Amino acid sequence: MKSMKALAAKLAWLSALAGGVALVILLPLVHVLLAAFNFVIHFGVMLLQWLMVRQPRVEPKQVRLGSKQPFVSIHVPAHNEPSEMLKRTLDSLAELDWDNYEVLVIDNNTTDESLWRPIEAYCWELGSRFRFLHVEGLPGFKAGAMNWARQYMSSEAEFIFVVDADYLVDRNGLKTAMKYFSAPDIGLIQFPQDYRNVGAGNMGIALDFKHFFSSYMTMANRFDCVPSTGTLSLVQIKALNSIEGFSTDVITEDADLGLRLGMKGYRTVYGHESIGHGVVPHDLEGLKKQRWRWAFGNAQILKLGWRKLLLNKQLSLKQKLGYVAHLTAWFNFNLFPSLSLVVLAGVALVADLTAIQQGTLAISAATLASFFLIRFMVLYTGLKRDGHTLRQILAAFASHVGMGWIFSASWLKCLWDHRSPFIRTNKFVDQLIPGPVRSTMVELGLGVTLVAACGVLTALGHYWGAAAALAMAAGRMLIYSVWSQTRATLELTKRVEAGEKISRHPWTIQTSRDGTVQEVSGSGLVLKET
Repeated sequence: MKSMKALAAKLAWLSALAGGVALVILLPLVHVLLAAFNFVIHFGVMLLQWLMVRQPRVEPKQVRLGSKQPFVSIHVPAHNEPSEMLKRTLDSLAELDWDNYEVLVIDNNTTDESLWRPIEAYCWELGSRFRFLHVEGLPGFKAGAMNWARQYMSSEAEFIFVVDADYLVDRNGLKTAMKYFSAPDIGLIQFPQDYRNVGAGNMGIALDFKHFFSSYMTMANRFDCVPSTGTLSLVQIKALNSIEGFSTDVITEDADLGLRLGMKGYRTVYGHESIGHGVVPHDLEGLKKQRWRWAFGNAQILKLGWRKLLLNKQLSLKQKLGYVAHLTAWFNFNLFPSLSLVVLAGVALVADLTAIQQGTLAISAATLASFFLIRFMVLYTGLKRDGHTLRQILAAFASHVGMGWIFSASWLKCLWDHRSPFIRTNKFVDQLIPGPVRSTMVELGLGVTLVAACGVLTALGHYWGAAAALAMAAGRMLIYSVWSQTRATLELTKRVEAGEKISRHPWTIQTSRDGTVQEVSGSGLVLKET
């Protein structure tokens, strides 16, 4: 039944796409107006993002910890997670240099008992501080699970610390986090997602992850618009209760949490220092699902709540602009101009392009050219501040462009239908992973089609359109670079899971309080036997 519904949804989407192509061929004026509208939205969003990330960094205030430690309830949501990986996460939590805390492992809807029974037993071994909660048939995905678990928290708890099932938290992680709680109106303190299965072979993927924190999250302290990113998040329980918990209406409940806290009048803070390390998705399908979830979920937030965001009286104009920049960070608007180049190349084969159609061609080329330029500037600005080289930044840019299909199609799918299941990222290293052709069929098809369009437009003298088509074709083909990096990630993950550990991070960066880079060291992953 589900497969039939999925097939029907795909057929409806393809029918709408085919109808749209027919419409723009038959109505050139509609085509040029849509292209112009797409360009205006694209340029406005991209320019906003670039202006935001160029702002000087603001280091949030930190305080000395007193003798009294607030009680923290650490929540570890889990669904179909490898038990050995989750055990290592719990081991790291058992070693925290903090006295007043509990750990709730929240296993929701894992039907395979061989996965969750060992974790249940391990929590007993770790002692009374650890409690295992298992529930089946619970709606709401991760948000629903964390809302359900709140009834089992200690009555002493003042904060919830959310930790994903693959994260190893530093021994001083909670101490570092609590230093940022400098005022009672702070509802959320967020830390960067960092990774332990990173090396020279997957540097581009890792830095594409990192650019969000180096660019958007560091900007957020200046604009008072820090979102949660789902893990290593310290949430004040009083603030969470004031917004009635996590939202189950969207699949990025973390980004939604930061926005709703801001609209309620709470401050949110980002600390730009690593306090834990997780695992980068080690196969392309998993990486695509993760990025789709990020982009689609943020599109859900905008679609369902844009009126509340724009009309909220608690938020200043700079906060509203900051939230828009955050929620569109994983969007691009390249699908329409790319298809326009293909359609216009097909029209040019049978007839001369009219003045309106040539205008559409120019707008489409300008959209793609400005995307490449501004997106690179955004990555360069954030990563350069953290001491990364041009070569490393180019690797991140190539990885980001290679994933462009996900970033352009996800928000369009949300406009069509904002309902979507929470898609879990695979963390099992022994599961069958599709080969490069099967994993990249959509990108391959788009790339080949754009190359053909480039040939036609070149032959007919439309050189700017041809150059744009060739550039975007190359961008689609960069998905093979991303696939190659996920293969390197898989090998690194196997080594890490086998008991090896990172003795030096691939980039060790020390910064002063004002964010100025003081020292940069490290050039690759160094592993040693435990």
